[in-house]
Amino acid sequence: MAETTKQAAKKRVTVRLPRNPGQNARQEEFFSVNGKNYLIKRGETVEIPEEVAEVIRNSEKAEEYVMQYVEGLVQAEEDKWKELIK
Repeated sequence: MAETTKQAAKKRVTVRLPRNPGQNARQEEFFSVNGKNYLIKRGETVEIPEEVAEVIRNSEKAEEYVMQYVEGLVQAEEDKWKELIK
């Protein structure tokens, strides 16, 4: 059983984080999983443990949710102003 756990922990996946536009944009991302720290360069293909890739996926989902939420707030504010102007 311990062997299976070690194999699962060693499973790695290939990822590539897109570069951020702009000269002063941060081109590295920091992740920490179970006390281990990872600094991943954007624009480079790297192999990382599966659990770090999961953190990245969850982070992307959360960011997408926030963007949709903010867009909804902006739209609601625009709708409110359109009603006031009528």
